[in-house]
Amino acid sequence: MRRALLRAAAARATCALIACALAAPAASHAQVAVSNLLVAQAGHSKLYQPSNRTDLYDQFEVQATIGELRIGGRYETDENSEQAYTYKVITQRWAEWTDRGLRVRVGNIYTILGRGLIQRSFEVPGVVLDEPGLLSRYGFSRDLDGVLVEGEAGPFSTRIFTGKPNGGTISPGTEAVEQPRYLGEVAGGQAALAPWRGSRVGAAYLRYTDPLALRQDELGSSFAEIDPLRALGVKNVALPLYAEYAGLNRKWDQWWELKTGDKVPHALYVGSNLLWGPVSVSGEWKDYRNFRLGYNDPPSLVREQSFTLLNRATHVLDAESEHGFQAEASYTVPAWGSVTANHSRSDGTPANRARRYEATYWELHAAPTRWPSVEGTAYIQRGLDEFDFVTNDDIYGGSVTVRARRDWSATMDLARKDETRRPAVSSSDHYFSCGIARAQWGSATLVWERTSDPRTEDPVRDVDPHVDPVTFVSGVVSARLTERHQATLTVGKRRGGLACTAGTCYTVEPFSGAELRLTTRF
Repeated sequence: MRRALLRAAAARATCALIACALAAPAASHAQVAVSNLLVAQAGHSKLYQPSNRTDLYDQFEVQATIGELRIGGRYETDENSEQAYTYKVITQRWAEWTDRGLRVRVGNIYTILGRGLIQRSFEVPGVVLDEPGLLSRYGFSRDLDGVLVEGEAGPFSTRIFTGKPNGGTISPGTEAVEQPRYLGEVAGGQAALAPWRGSRVGAAYLRYTDPLALRQDELGSSFAEIDPLRALGVKNVALPLYAEYAGLNRKWDQWWELKTGDKVPHALYVGSNLLWGPVSVSGEWKDYRNFRLGYNDPPSLVREQSFTLLNRATHVLDAESEHGFQAEASYTVPAWGSVTANHSRSDGTPANRARRYEATYWELHAAPTRWPSVEGTAYIQRGLDEFDFVTNDDIYGGSVTVRARRDWSATMDLARKDETRRPAVSSSDHYFSCGIARAQWGSATLVWERTSDPRTEDPVRDVDPHVDPVTFVSGVVSARLTERHQATLTVGKRRGGLACTAGTCYTVEPFSGAELRLTTRF
């Protein structure tokens, strides 16, 4: 009864918010933006579910701008045929005021201190997750419910905030059976000074209170960035440098000591880039210990990959114990394409056991101006990830795109992955996709994947030495219905596992059936 009343109140509040936003155009110079994401499924994720299970998830956002004031909100709903963990709630609401270097926001906020060593809140637009085991869907967001104030005056800038953090792992539908989505309290900020030609120095502070563990943590960091060549007046070459160090629960006289080592909770990140015409070189170094905090997001130093098998094999950072580096070099061959090489390595001792991640990646991208209708990429990656019990991992493949009559194009992707996991379990993945697209219309793609990975069996038979290869076949049709409506229909069997977007990794549940995504913006 109580939950029904809460839902009714949420629905009334949502209607009021929408009405206020839609009425805003009556005010002078007002603008309203509305977007909606609908994801409908018919099928199942596991064999123990009914094959005709249906699920309807919807995410509605509205934003109104009236002069220096902006207000907005998000309404999410998830319904399924089993009536399990369903909900209809306002998940975000906020108001923001900006004027001459000052910005104030109340409600749901996103912010970052430094490069995220001690705090980062963010969202990944368009990503809808299923909470594992419960299959309650929700939009991925790690935000704060509180207040944010940012100010800038000449070379000086500052940022302060306070609020309750959301870890982004709990659906509103399962909140009642787990713990609150927003738990604890964070308060902090940073101040920075940019004295000369893009250089910047600053310091940040954060305090986190955990009511369940009856614990309070204090974190501090200092950072500096400079381009020495720019400072000297060099314009055709760029060499930006950045360094940041963070500590946890230090005494006042210890905050100024840059201590490292396994017994000292710390996070140290250093990065640099060299940009000189067709040459691009980057290097990053990390050293993290006891910094897996839940409300921070240190740089992982792993190359972001868009190809399916490479993306699924992305190393997931363990900031509890990890140090290493990433180096990448790229050379653009005029009128032909580019060559890229990347090497990443991380070492750590989670649970006091030595682990290593290492990967070497080579890519050849061809885009000859003499034949503009053809473009292709070939790649190979060799490595291991002992953090995930992978002792050998070889991935290679490529893609080719052919264009015709400006509007039409055809793309084909091929890839293979050979992997060995502890204890001496070997498997192979084969991936193939081909599609045809027309500008302003949409595309149609066939995806085929076959794997002998025992973790894809349903149910998983860890003790069974015989593995039956599993094949996944699906068709994807994407259509631009109007200028404001985009639809994507997927029919077939989708493989689950790790997926990464914009440097953030999450788990995708397997699915067999049909899924329709409809995106609307106006």
